[in-house]
Amino acid sequence: MKSVIATPGAVGSLTVGEVPEPTPDSNEALIKVTCFSLNRGEVRRAEQAAAGTQIGWDTVGVIEKPARDGTGPASGARVVGLSLKMQGWAERVAIPTTALAPIPDAVSDADAATLPVAGLTALYGLERCERLLGSRVLVTGATGGVGYFACQLAKAMGAHVSALARRRDKSAFLTDAGVDEVIVSPDGGGLDRHAPFRAIIDGVGGPALGKLIQRLDVGGRVIIYGVSAGPETTLAIRDLFASDARVEGLFLYREVERKSASDGLSRLMALLADGRLKTHIDIDDSWEAIGPTAAKLIDRSFTGKAVLRL
Repeated sequence: MKSVIATPGAVGSLTVGEVPEPTPDSNEALIKVTCFSLNRGEVRRAEQAAAGTQIGWDTVGVIEKPARDGTGPASGARVVGLSLKMQGWAERVAIPTTALAPIPDAVSDADAATLPVAGLTALYGLERCERLLGSRVLVTGATGGVGYFACQLAKAMGAHVSALARRRDKSAFLTDAGVDEVIVSPDGGGLDRHAPFRAIIDGVGGPALGKLIQRLDVGGRVIIYGVSAGPETTLAIRDLFASDARVEGLFLYREVERKSASDGLSRLMALLADGRLKTHIDIDDSWEAIGPTAAKLIDRSFTGKAVLRL
């Protein structure tokens, strides 16, 4: 069958090639894929992967063969899934039913495809935080997939949401996501009049993270899911003593061991169907465009998500 594979030297390090058909385990459903969405994480992995390695977390399709153990959706059901084996960008993929969720009639395949990695990271990151109702939440990297959903979900949880942006021209995009205020700061400075924050959802890391931690409220929490600005920061330990704050890393692979992807995806699908959550798809194209699209994602030449269709 055809699948997206790593190809050293190709544009975006990805292309469509031939791989063996999947053989589902008893707890896995076989899905005929209709579309998928891209994340920076898997595209970056492809740059280091051996030639021919399959790629892809976020996937949407139709159940071709239900799981043999009787769990999960029936044949013909539209589903969204998280392929932890990174084999989701293919004509067919086998995924455990604990990582699948049915797609409501009101939700399109393309919208559903944007949610697995970005939506689950945002949801489970915020659910680690406490007492968000009426509290201040800061979201960094807010124009990215996780940040965009985190802004909306934090607002739905009753928080006052501040989005931290590096560029002022992204303000309208973030305001459309429903944030209460957009703070333009390339280095994490200038937050005094907005702080303190009950929670910070951070996908940037780097030098700015140390400054953000200083702006936590007593008992506040920082959830770090990415380090796009660098893997190191300077931390003033006394700031944590005084505030009784926590700094936690979130790795989705481990998080879905505690809360199944199926559970989170089902809740996100319901929010989409009810109009309480929205997506932003900037690229909707054929999967034959995987290489150029991956290159654009790494270059940050578009805002929102990219969805490619088979």
